[in-house]
Amino acid sequence: MVKMMVTMNNKRAGRWTPLLALLLLLLHPADGQELLNCLVASVDHIPVTAFDLEVLEKFDLLPGGNAGALTVGERLDRYIEVLLVLRLTREQLQISQEEVRVELERLKERLGPEVLEQRCHLLGLKPEDLSGYLQDKILFEKVMGTRFNQRLYVSLKEIEDYYLQVYVPEQKAAGRTPPELVTVLDEIEARLQASRRQKRVKEWTGELRQRAEIVVYEDCLNRIK
Repeated sequence: MVKMMVTMNNKRAGRWTPLLALLLLLLHPADGQELLNCLVASVDHIPVTAFDLEVLEKFDLLPGGNAGALTVGERLDRYIEVLLVLRLTREQLQISQEEVRVELERLKERLGPEVLEQRCHLLGLKPEDLSGYLQDKILFEKVMGTRFNQRLYVSLKEIEDYYLQVYVPEQKAAGRTPPELVTVLDEIEARLQASRRQKRVKEWTGELRQRAEIVVYEDCLNRIK
């Protein structure tokens, strides 16, 4: 049995009726457990459901990984960024079925075939039903790689400051003797570049958010464990 808990503005109710009817038809967990599903958000009229967030967590399909360690709000926030980027760039880049197949094979290898099957069974899915989520993940990563692949300049002073203020205390806190700066120059530069790149990504997605129509349905979000 699927438990549908729908919460939305009255003026939008007609827009979601076909979607919700489809969800009622598709979500039949094989073990008969009761699942919560409701509308968590809409992003430029693209619906995000509780079921979407469950799939993204169970199969770790959000860009950057480690979806299981995120709160529900953080998971939704990251997925909103994905949808905004894909809405802007989907027509510019194409994903082949072969790329999706390869990504699914990687997922099977990462989780293990048995775990993948168990999680699909729990949600009433087949592995191939993950194709849409996998396609979004691949496309998002392509966009990020294309837009933010340039090498960013990091000065020696920045590296030295990071070494003294962050790296050395980090090593000592872990009970290790900090290596000499010269031996970890590349590692620290890579960290600083990644941090700077992430900042640029956040600035860009922040601009996309300002131009988008985003509605979050808190009563649904708060029901998700």
